[in-house]
Amino acid sequence: MTKRFSLPLFLFLVAFLATCQRTPVPRKSTWRGTVTLVENKQLPFEMELDFGASPAKGHFLVGDERTPIPEVYQYGDSVLLEISEYGAAIRATWDGEQLTGFFLRFRADTTRFPIEASPVERMQQAVKAAQQTEVPLVGKFQVYFEKENGMDSLTTATFWVKNDSIYGTFIAPDGDYGLMVGKQEGDRLQLNRFTGWQANVLDMKRENGVWSGKYYARSNPPIPFTLEPRVSLPKEIPGARKTRMKNPNRPFAFWGVTISGDTLTHLDERFKGKVLLIDIMGTWCHNCMDAAPLLQQLYREFGPQGLEIVGLSFELSDDFATARKNLMLYQERFGITFSLLFCGTTENENVQRRLHSQVDDFFAYPTTFFVGRDGRVKYIHVGFKGPGIGEEYQQQVEEFYAKVRELVKK
Repeated sequence: MTKRFSLPLFLFLVAFLATCQRTPVPRKSTWRGTVTLVENKQLPFEMELDFGASPAKGHFLVGDERTPIPEVYQYGDSVLLEISEYGAAIRATWDGEQLTGFFLRFRADTTRFPIEASPVERMQQAVKAAQQTEVPLVGKFQVYFEKENGMDSLTTATFWVKNDSIYGTFIAPDGDYGLMVGKQEGDRLQLNRFTGWQANVLDMKRENGVWSGKYYARSNPPIPFTLEPRVSLPKEIPGARKTRMKNPNRPFAFWGVTISGDTLTHLDERFKGKVLLIDIMGTWCHNCMDAAPLLQQLYREFGPQGLEIVGLSFELSDDFATARKNLMLYQERFGITFSLLFCGTTENENVQRRLHSQVDDFFAYPTTFFVGRDGRVKYIHVGFKGPGIGEEYQQQVEEFYAKVRELVKK
């Protein structure tokens, strides 16, 4: 008697054999890929994944900058990259040649962005004729955003050349957009940044001697802008908002929950008679991440002279278990030994209750309050410019050091 296979069984066997013969996910490799943003804008990115490590690990790469991927998992042909602090993840499937899937941003209106990536060693290295770049985009600029309510001129920009690439960033009153990198081809340039936290593109062209373009960020509508050359970047931008104490003579009051679950307030004995830096931050905030190493360095150097630092963390979720996990990841990533307190969510009602009763015009994460030994706020530093922007970052570091030295001597 002749046995006959049913069509579903035959298809199953074909798929099973194909899976068995499929090249496994590389254990350790550099990957290049793209994320598709609004208007089908392609954001190229690069990352390293090491599934052979225990636990598995990875980094997003932007120029020389390496951003750790908090959690890396592989389950057969499935790859999961968790960015818990930002409420995001990459979920992708390996088909033997590349990963395809989605970059997800979990909010009330969760967004999905198609993503694909291939190991560098598997990619065809096409030889492309280099186009002459007659006028490279280099220097300092004023940025004019064309918004629905009019022109916004509160942002500046800086660009420079390194090897065969253009590096740069936009700098807003609350900090920079993060290091962005791309290759200029003639009078066109696209600068890119993807770190799991950020998915940004500056798409620019030069016409009649003027650079203009669009800024893309995830699914937000792109914002047109024009660049105007500047001799230097201003220390303070005219018209920018200024955070200030409602009553400078009153101590800054705060309370929050430590990673261990204890409540800590400004009245604790550890803060009495000490110089105190109060950093309003969040583990989801890339400018806060840039500031964290400097704060830890200051704490290590000036702690013996009476400096205390506390981070007041406003998180995307009000769930303490999630906040605790994110704060522990943050603490480990930057080697933080000063106090980190969970202060609830970034929801306006919570921030109003916590901050606006004693602070006027709080708007930026991070915002750092420099408190003297008498408990009063002496200086307020709004935002933070990351190390990728070079000279301006170093000036900021020197400013923090000068203020701390001044306060610990009193």
